[in-house]
Amino acid sequence: MCRRRLMNLRTPCTAAVGLVVVLAATAGASTGPPRLQQRAIAQTKLLFQHLEGPQQTASPATCNEGQRPSGTRGAFLLPTRSFGSGDATFTCRVSARVVVLDLGGAIATEDDRGSDGSVWETEDGEVLLFTRANLERICDDLLSRFLPSAAPATLDSHPIRGTAVSTRAFNVRVNPGAPEPLYQDSIDLGHPGRLAASYCGWKAEIPLSRGRHVIKVDLADDTHFTYNIKVGR
Repeated sequence: MCRRRLMNLRTPCTAAVGLVVVLAATAGASTGPPRLQQRAIAQTKLLFQHLEGPQQTASPATCNEGQRPSGTRGAFLLPTRSFGSGDATFTCRVSARVVVLDLGGAIATEDDRGSDGSVWETEDGEVLLFTRANLERICDDLLSRFLPSAAPATLDSHPIRGTAVSTRAFNVRVNPGAPEPLYQDSIDLGHPGRLAASYCGWKAEIPLSRGRHVIKVDLADDTHFTYNIKVGR
């Protein structure tokens, strides 16, 4: 039984009262190449840094917000779906020759509301609280049970292949204006403005030549992202 609202992903959950979908596994083990895990962590941190409201479809809201054209450690992190749904088009001017694209996923965050029903019950009846120690286990299992494949995407009309990724728990910065109950959770846990999180989903590192490129992604809930990218020097 899922008792938390989704972030980035829609799945068949009931009694949704919290933030994101999470599941449980019998053991925690991060998934995917280590470099791509680090890219996923950086992209998730950027998402939270610019997350301001529940109707926000993507974060950052614009492509070059909070990031130089050269990107982050050699790769440009494209905006990621957040809470809202609908179509979005981004104009991106980059000098990095690699961009990181999210192809559907979810983010599990910690809270202290276990006694208030903020729990996940596994298929075999195990109940997990949303503690930092459980987040990695949660995201491992999410990949196999709710995210069997990446969202369809193309680069200049050619299909993009994604890689499954789940990460260790890491800290994200939460703004006071972020959707409820994120900031309140950080207060309740004793560290206002900071939460532990774990990402699970699909990512793609896409090398680009100089010039113009178009990336299109068909996400869940009739949400379509188009990235118009100009790669300069």
